[in-house]
Order: sequence, then C-alpha cells, then structure tokens
Amino acid sequence: GAVYCEACFKGQPRCDICGGLVCQGGYRLHDGRHICADCHATAIYDGARAGELYGRAMDVMARELGLQLSLPPSLHLVDRDQMLALLTQSRDEDVSRPELVFGLFVRRGRKRAIYVEYGLPQILMIEVLAHELAHAWQGENCPLLRDVLVREGFAEWVAYRVLIALGAVKKAALMEHRADLYGQGLRLMLAQERQFGPANVLRICR
Repeated sequence: GAVYCEACFKGQPRCDICGGLVCQGGYRLHDGRHICADCHATAIYDGARAGELYGRAMDVMARELGLQLSLPPSLHLVDRDQMLALLTQSRDEDVSRPELVFGLFVRRGRKRAIYVEYGLPQILMIEVLAHELAHAWQGENCPLLRDVLVREGFAEWVAYRVLIALGAVKKAALMEHRADLYGQGLRLMLAQERQFGPANVLRICR
C-alpha cells in the first residue's frame, strides 16, 4: 500500500527487512543489506538491547504459556553472511529462501544457541526471538518431532502469543495472513487453541 515517486520506484533498492523502497533516511549495512528509515527507527544493533528483549520474550512465554527452558540458549547477533553460513551448516533446516531467514536455533550436544540478524526492528526482533525460543523448547520436550508443519506452526504460535501479550496486535494479525508453511502452521495451531484450548497445542507438539 505504500506510494513512491517513479524515480524512487525504478532506481532505489528494496529494504531487506520489510520489502519497501529505501529512499531518504535509509541505510546500507556492512554486509550489503539495505534498511529503510522506518525499519531503522527501532532497529536493534546492540547486543545488550537484544539481550533485554530476549529476556522479555522468555518471561512472557513462561507467564502466558507456561513454557520454560532448563537450559536457555546463548544469544548471538550475526550479519547476513554469518546467517547464511550457519544455514549451510545446519542439518535440520530445509530452507528454500535463506535470504528471508532472520533467526536460527542450533543445538550441538549440550550447547544451545540462538542466532538472530542484527538490524531487525524491535517488534520483529521479539517475534524472531520467541519463534527460536519455541524451537529450543521443542528440543527439550519433543526432540523427535519431524513434522515441519507442526514444528514451525507451533513456533509461530508461540511468537504470535508473545506479540499479543505485548500489545503488538497488528503485527500478530499479519502473521495469520501468511500464505506459506509458517502461516499454514500458525492457523492450524490457532484453530486447535480456539476449539480445545492452549494445552491442546502443547499436546500436539509433544
């Protein structure tokens, strides 16, 4: 729904976060990503700030959904090149469009880590953190889960519930309208929740 002049539409790069055009006030990050002024306004570049949001997401998950981790993963901010390298090394990820992946949970033995791209707007950062924390919970409680629709749908459901709890209703509503696997999985989980309650969503995942 955004409106741009013809010169910008034909000549300006697109934001790697939201897909809008990078016009006045936009930036190019060192890894080649472009970010528009709107996304940059709340973007997280600092590890300490990301850590605060990480703790906040965990608190909401525990309070609203009863999801707690025995071993919380370490958090690492990475750039685009590092994320692509991590995706290449990951055996559990089957990613058709790696350039659209903003976060990744990795487990090697007892070591657990969540990697998130720096420069994400605050609300998107929280969404990604909650999604990856849900995968960490799956790793502890249902490590043999291989159904991709359930695995990703559950992680999206957790992120959706965290956003709702934080008042980000519009952002959560956008998640419901995704046409891809993530949107399909989320709608499946929401249907189960509405019919049988949140406990049934956890049961399905287990």
